[in-house]
Amino acid sequence: MVRNSEMWGGLFWLAIGAFVAWAGKNLGHGSLHDPGSGFALIWIGLIMCGMSLSVTVQAMRKGGPSLTSLWEGTRWEKVLIVTVLLLIFGALFDNIGFIFCSIALLLVLMIFIDPVPLPTALLISIGSTFIVWAVLTEVLRIQMPAGILAGAPEDMLRVAARIMVGAVSWVFSAVFAILSTIFR
Repeated sequence: MVRNSEMWGGLFWLAIGAFVAWAGKNLGHGSLHDPGSGFALIWIGLIMCGMSLSVTVQAMRKGGPSLTSLWEGTRWEKVLIVTVLLLIFGALFDNIGFIFCSIALLLVLMIFIDPVPLPTALLISIGSTFIVWAVLTEVLRIQMPAGILAGAPEDMLRVAARIMVGAVSWVFSAVFAILSTIFR
């Protein structure tokens, strides 16, 4: 028996994924070594299409739980708050910049939406933002909006990014070395 709600849900997300990939293609995809503005959008859209196709095919083959049972127990007020926060993030992203917007978003999410202790929230939000920023700017060479840091010395930010990338690289190398000696 085909579950209509799952099939239509899968088709809906297939259409959204196709639109995201199409929008990314219009922005220009570039190449793997020189990604364009739409590079990530194309891949996100294609992944969405693949996942939605699997949901649609599964619903057509054998059915599954009803759509309403998948949403039982959802904390809708938190979903709405996170959606509004993401819209605010997107609106302020260019003017305030990646670093401050990301830190603020993560702090709000970790303090008010799914509470964790303040020291943990500070460490994760600041640390992960700078690591992601460093990887995006130094490894992938993607220029992120500087926002209010636009006047900051470029060399200082680049040195910080290189230190972050080096630290993350060193940690991964150390973990790999330890795991390879353990599993010999």
